Amino acid sequence: MLKTLLLLLFSASTFCIEAQTPVYTLIYYPPTLSTGQTNAMSEFQPGTFAVLSLQGFNIFSLTSSGVYEPIYQFSGANNNQVLTMVQGANGRLWGDGFSAAGSYYYSLPPSGTSLQQYPFPAQWGSLNQTISAPPGVFYDLALGLIGTTEVYGFARLQENGAITILHQFAPSEGYPSPYAFLTLGPGGNIYGIASEQKGGISPFFIYSFTPAGTYTRLATLPPAAEHATTFTPLIGSSHGKLYGALPAGGVYHTGGLFEVTPSGQYRALASFPATGMSAPATLMEATDGNIYGSTNADPQEHSAIFRFNPDSKQLSTVYTLNGNQGICYCFLQEGMDGKLYGVTPTGGPYPGAGVIFSLDIGLAKPLPQVSSLFPSSGPVGQKVLLWGNYLLGATSVTFNGTPATNVVSTSKRSVRATVPAGATTGPVTITTANGSYTTTQSFTVQ
Repeated sequence: MLKTLLLLLFSASTFCIEAQTPVYTLIYYPPTLSTGQTNAMSEFQPGTFAVLSLQGFNIFSLTSSGVYEPIYQFSGANNNQVLTMVQGANGRLWGDGFSAAGSYYYSLPPSGTSLQQYPFPAQWGSLNQTISAPPGVFYDLALGLIGTTEVYGFARLQENGAITILHQFAPSEGYPSPYAFLTLGPGGNIYGIASEQKGGISPFFIYSFTPAGTYTRLATLPPAAEHATTFTPLIGSSHGKLYGALPAGGVYHTGGLFEVTPSGQYRALASFPATGMSAPATLMEATDGNIYGSTNADPQEHSAIFRFNPDSKQLSTVYTLNGNQGICYCFLQEGMDGKLYGVTPTGGPYPGAGVIFSLDIGLAKPLPQVSSLFPSSGPVGQKVLLWGNYLLGATSVTFNGTPATNVVSTSKRSVRATVPAGATTGPVTITTANGSYTTTQSFTVQ
């Protein structure tokens, strides 16, 4: 009886139904199966996104009002497949793919011209987890063949195309999950999930890498992870913690949310309800400080967009998609207009090959955020990378009040500016159409 009462109290304190009804807008759906399975999306101008289609081997641009323009069509010859897409700090679109000739990374600007490809070192290939990081690098997991033995590696790609395997996993360091993508988290480190045994057999744990490739095992996931065959990718947050989800965790084995500190302290946060919303698949943090995510579709093709408040520990349904609106998992992001944008690989109107949608839940337009300066000191004329979020359309950057020259928004997370004559040591301020942000970190003028 006591156990039942505790379960009811825990569930009631962590789950409620939101009264607000958001506005869903279907922006785009692929007209054919051969052009579908939309899988990745990156806002490269305010209100304009680059979208990757896995079946169509193509990248296209799409505005928030649905204007479609092709960017690049990859050749399908020689079993060529392109699997990921992110935008780098140099403004170009980057990702990985493979063909009969082997695994490679690609790079091209949003204009679609001057495609470049960089082949992987011999006997190594990408595990399709490419992420962008400052000050202009990318990290990925790799799979190699040493003799007849498969080994995992932590790879770095530089903007000049140089590929380095920074770390090779020893058997005692586990086997990275191909489903729990890498994430850039607290302290600029890179985080992922691995299993102690090959083949995704529990126990599972969280690990980290420094940008230089130093490996650390952080926290072992609870026994509920044994029910999982896939994992929700971790996310970093403005709270300085990692957030994650167990698709089959929680009180009812319908899903659970957790947090992990950079030192490896694990804490369960909330359980998904017994019915109505289950199997969390993706997470993101919005500028209201809440964690949003999507669940995998149920047998009736219903997928939930949910919200978790880290302060109140309240978990709530924000919106439920039917199959015609998209079948999640859904990768979500907050646009420069404050709306949530989602991409699904399946579902939507006929032929059901995925959708791009927006969800207006009343968030304000996001102010710019800057977390780091690269470098943090230099002379007049020094080019500086501002790294953060919601930096598209930057109209000005000042160094201790002196306007910078050559201000260029290179991605949603990066702006490049040149230290101007007359600048003095002090904070850096960036301004976009949505507002301004001043760093707590000073840039030292030498």
